This record gives sequence, C-alpha cells and structure tokens, in this order.
Amino acid sequence: MTTDLDAIHRYDQLTARVYGERRLPTCTRDLILALGWVTLRDPKRHHPDVPVWDRTREVLNLDNRQMWETIAEDVPRYEHDWHAGPSGCQAPMVRVDRLCGRSTTIGFAEFDPATGWMRDWGFCSRPRCREYARPILERAEHSKDRAPEPIPNAGGRLPLFFAWNWESRYRKAMRVIRHRTEWEPPSYGLSADEWPAVPGQDKPQAFPKLRLVAVSGEFVGRDAPVLAGSRHT
Repeated sequence: MTTDLDAIHRYDQLTARVYGERRLPTCTRDLILALGWVTLRDPKRHHPDVPVWDRTREVLNLDNRQMWETIAEDVPRYEHDWHAGPSGCQAPMVRVDRLCGRSTTIGFAEFDPATGWMRDWGFCSRPRCREYARPILERAEHSKDRAPEPIPNAGGRLPLFFAWNWESRYRKAMRVIRHRTEWEPPSYGLSADEWPAVPGQDKPQAFPKLRLVAVSGEFVGRDAPVLAGSRHT
C-alpha cells in the first residue's frame, strides 16, 4: 500500500529528475511538475469529484486550450532549424582558415544516412567553390530516398514521466492546436528515452513512469498512483 511518505519520496524524485532534464521547454516542465503535484502531493488528490485534468489546469491557471497547447508543444517530431542554414558560401578558402562566405547562387539539402536529419548547403558562383560543391551535390542527390525516418529531436518528454495514452492526446493536440491531421507517431516510439542516440546530444534517461488512468479521454485521479515498472507492497 502506498503511503504519504512514499508519495513524498516519489514527488521529490520526480522534481529532481525534471530539473535535471536539459532542453526541457518551460511549459512542458511546468505541466510535468503540476501533474506530479496533483497526483502525489496535492491535498485534494483523494477527492473523488476533482479530476486530475481539471485540477492540473487549476494549479497552472490555464484554460483548456492552453493545456492542449502545452501537449502540442511536446508532440514527438523532427524539426529542422530553418534559421541555421548557410549565410554564405560554405566552400573553404585556400589560404585562409575560414569559409568563402560569398552570397550563394546554388543551394540544396542533404539527408544524413544515420539520423535522417537534413542539412542545408550553399555555394557561390566561383569555379573553385562550384568544384568543391560538386561531390557534395552528387552525394546529396537521392539522399532523402536513402535516409531513414528522421529521429525525433523535439517533444517526447511527457511520456518520460507518465504512462498514459499519449498517442491519442498528441493526435488531438495536433488537430486542435496545429490544425494538422497528418501527424503519425514516430516508429522510434513516443518517449524520448526510446529514441536512438544521436552523436553530440545527451539521451534522456528512463524514469519510472507515474501511471495516469483515463476515463472518456480525460485524466482521473487515483488514491494510490503507481509508478510503472516499480513494485510496491
């Protein structure tokens, strides 16, 4: 049987883990902490007429649409940084240790064969720079067809901490907030700890998930929240 001391300990563990998770958007962090509070520490957590979803909105002082916006922010997905593209020619200079940097006249994308991520290339009209670009362009041709499904680089943090029907919630959030119905869950999984490791990036660690029960598509509180994967007596 779960005791109040168990709940306090779990909440402390959850809070420490959340604050130790880098690249966690503020809105997602706040929702995770609020869900943890409502299910583990809130004085109203045992009240039969206080659904977890409604109480979490109250704690965060958000309306229903804002709650869906928060979930939409955490939809697992790959996002290309369109602002990180080349600002000038990327061919290296011969006698100076820097890139050419002249205005580009040719640009194309290359897809990484390991991650499926896209890289933007740009080169100027100089013959030397065009010659440097030629093998890269040849390599990039049809790279999208050969590349795997992009490994997600955004979202997937809520399933790190809570076991729930996130696929259904993500679909609704994308439909209501982003007006997109074509979203499909990545084959790598919904939780960021399930995704393949990407060189140069820290992979989120697995965390014992607090199980949320849903009725009619909404959160429902439990007298004794259970951490998925944990054993309690």
